[in-house]
Amino acid sequence: MKKVSTFGIGMLGDWDATEISRKIQDADISATEAVTCAIERAKFADKFINAIVTDDFERAVTHSKKKTTGSFAGVPTFIKDLNDYQGLPTLKGSKGIHAKPAAKHDKVVEQILAVTGSIVLGKSSTSEFGLLPCGETLQHGETRNPWNTDHSTGGSSAGAAALVAAGVVPFAHASDGGGSIRIPASCCGLVGLKPSRGRNITSITKIAPIDIAEDGIVSRTVRDTANYYAQLEQYYANPNLPSIGHVKNPGKKRLKIGLFTKSSLGVDSHGDVTEAVLASGKLCEQLGHHVEYIQNPFEHSVTRDVLVYWSFLSFASMLTEYASHGWHFNHFKTAKFTKQLGGFFPLISLKAISSFKNLKEHRHLYAELLNKYDVLLSPTLSHPAPLIGHFGVDIDALEIVVKLNSYVNFTTTQNVTGAPAISLPLGLSRDELPIGVQFAGKVGDERTLLELAFEIEQAQPFKRLHAV
Repeated sequence: MKKVSTFGIGMLGDWDATEISRKIQDADISATEAVTCAIERAKFADKFINAIVTDDFERAVTHSKKKTTGSFAGVPTFIKDLNDYQGLPTLKGSKGIHAKPAAKHDKVVEQILAVTGSIVLGKSSTSEFGLLPCGETLQHGETRNPWNTDHSTGGSSAGAAALVAAGVVPFAHASDGGGSIRIPASCCGLVGLKPSRGRNITSITKIAPIDIAEDGIVSRTVRDTANYYAQLEQYYANPNLPSIGHVKNPGKKRLKIGLFTKSSLGVDSHGDVTEAVLASGKLCEQLGHHVEYIQNPFEHSVTRDVLVYWSFLSFASMLTEYASHGWHFNHFKTAKFTKQLGGFFPLISLKAISSFKNLKEHRHLYAELLNKYDVLLSPTLSHPAPLIGHFGVDIDALEIVVKLNSYVNFTTTQNVTGAPAISLPLGLSRDELPIGVQFAGKVGDERTLLELAFEIEQAQPFKRLHAV
């Protein structure tokens, strides 16, 4: 099966989380009915997309009978398998981990449940330790794109994006340390907002030299993403960041937008991607915004420094697992990329000091650029979703790095600088694969991105999978 859609199964249709929650609150349907429908969809879809690492269907039905509060009260969802959810193991996409069921929720999961009031159906797949933009692991196999199961979902929030795109659930937890919300959103035709640094109560890289990761969701509509962040601020509001507020409509301010399509080395993106970005720029102009066509403003040295940092993260991830699980963790069972990249770090540890310094200084260049433009418009990825196996578990790290440099060229800047960016599904390739377009803003200015996203969605409704 090439396309996998569950929108024709059960009562939920193609409702988003906001609509499902409203119907539950109005007693048009019950949370148990919503959860039962989602479970039926999950059982059908996962045979083809392989996105669920561990299901929790029985407990989900039980939980659905208890009243919850939040932006998506009673709505079924999934938690990414990098975070602890009480009663389920956290495997982090690694065959080297033999984890017992978690004794309690971690802080991020507590936040998600408090913010949304949703019902968790299980854990969704991720690349090993969230290091790669795919869902292919020794631990779980290949998570496949519901638009075309021969292709990747992107990652590392692979399972989350596949489940939402296929219609199993309307939104799912995701996290982003180098594009891992925006990349799978682009590959699977979803809305994916990486928030500003510190928008969440904590992050998995909080104690690292640079805190690059933030949690969020992938969804099918802008209003679901906006409603999630409006409720998040009721749970936790960082006093050092401007308030997002409850964004419900397009903004009135006309924006100055800087548009570029090439990588920092001046390499063209795939023709279909470039076409989608330029069309999005034309749409913004038609809506009254001022679009300036510019060269990629970022230095390629940042890409090299990010790779050094990624080597550190791979090394640190394995050390952390040994510290947490002792000899129950076996790094020899990790994928070739993880072992090689992590093993490389001790050899370049002195170089890492200057790389970390360069990355920290990069936020000043970004701030200067965003004093000139309200928003930066670019591809989310340099080319559409690759075939399964492009980032296979047996490929040498050097070959994967070469592939990364021609694929992930536009998302890491916001992780380094702490700025927000949103990927919107604004194009289709000639092979009918989704193409995401990225809009990035000033640190703390998610509101502008959401207002613009609302305006674009109204002007050009997003394409999604139909029932098949």
